[in-house]
Amino acid sequence: MIRIAMCQPALPDYRVPVFNLLAQQPEIELTLFVGESADLAQADPGACHFQVESAPIQPQRVGPITAKHQQAQIDVIDPHRFDMAILPWDAHYRTIGPALKKARSVDMPVVLWGHGYSKNPARWRDAMRNRLGRRAAGVLLYSQTIANRLVQVHGFDPGRVFVAANTVDQRPIQRAMLHWLEHSAELEAFQRRHRLDAQRTIVFVSRLMAENRIDMLLDAMVLLRDSHPDIKLILVGSGEDRPNLETAAQQVGLADRVIFTGAVYDPEQLAPWMLSSAVFCYPINIGLSIFTAFGFGLPVLTSDDTPSHNPEIEALRVDANGLTYRHGDIEDLARQLARILDDPPLRERLSVEAHATATEQYTLENMVQGFLDATRLVDGKSRRVQSVDTPNAIK
Repeated sequence: MIRIAMCQPALPDYRVPVFNLLAQQPEIELTLFVGESADLAQADPGACHFQVESAPIQPQRVGPITAKHQQAQIDVIDPHRFDMAILPWDAHYRTIGPALKKARSVDMPVVLWGHGYSKNPARWRDAMRNRLGRRAAGVLLYSQTIANRLVQVHGFDPGRVFVAANTVDQRPIQRAMLHWLEHSAELEAFQRRHRLDAQRTIVFVSRLMAENRIDMLLDAMVLLRDSHPDIKLILVGSGEDRPNLETAAQQVGLADRVIFTGAVYDPEQLAPWMLSSAVFCYPINIGLSIFTAFGFGLPVLTSDDTPSHNPEIEALRVDANGLTYRHGDIEDLARQLARILDDPPLRERLSVEAHATATEQYTLENMVQGFLDATRLVDGKSRRVQSVDTPNAIK
């Protein structure tokens, strides 16, 4: 039995299926020590098939920097209770260093789990993060691209670098999509009610925040409205930028072409919006929502500036499951949107591959395999993930 202690800042709903599958693997016992995040709603503990313990995080001011202290990171370094620990790879935690020092003294492996890079790189910040990574028994990344960079550029030992490619649980998405496709009359009524042409509709799903540059989508819509008089934009999500976006849509004459749905978390309620769209567009900063789009069979369009995105951008393959536009170029954004809207064969080809990407490549099983690979640090044994409930993928 491998007893794993994992410390996290929060436990959002989308992480529960991942941790459940990990906890259900033979020889794995998982205990999660979780803080609370103002940005993420905590999951229902009743849905968890693993032990959850509260692990408060205290902010600490260190000069101009706000650091964090999570005492559990140190306390879980206890070989009488756990065989390994997985801690956040975040240099803001002042408890990481003491935890690593304690782990070395008791010969207990610690794996640091995180992005392995910053979207706002600085030499001192990168050096601090990599120094922590080298002190750990291993590091666990969200993407193979970053794993390769750590090995090839920063000299990390490839035997201590693991990848758990980030994803979301496709099962509720596939169930919702199947339901609406089997009830086509309801879907058509939904589209009539909202005056949506599924061949002329663009959708965005995420928080309405300035850093996601949704304003660029509005500017692209202005360029497209004359050549595409029936074009619509659906903005699914809530956020502080919504009032600004609503005002901007009115000022440029798009009030009747942009639908603000508010936050929609239930895949059953999200499905008709996604199935009434031709393309998922996320101007910059795309993350996990790429797998929601792919799961519904939507091609993705986003910026070609990879560093402006989160690790999940690795799943996008240009001209296979989506397209990119030149970073910051609104005219090219409009051009690529039109390319997808106006070319049904291209759209269908991208759609098929997008769905396969979500349901066959970026699966929960593949993500959990990354965690199991890291357990080799405990006993040298290789473990293969066992699927508990494989989603019924729609081909």
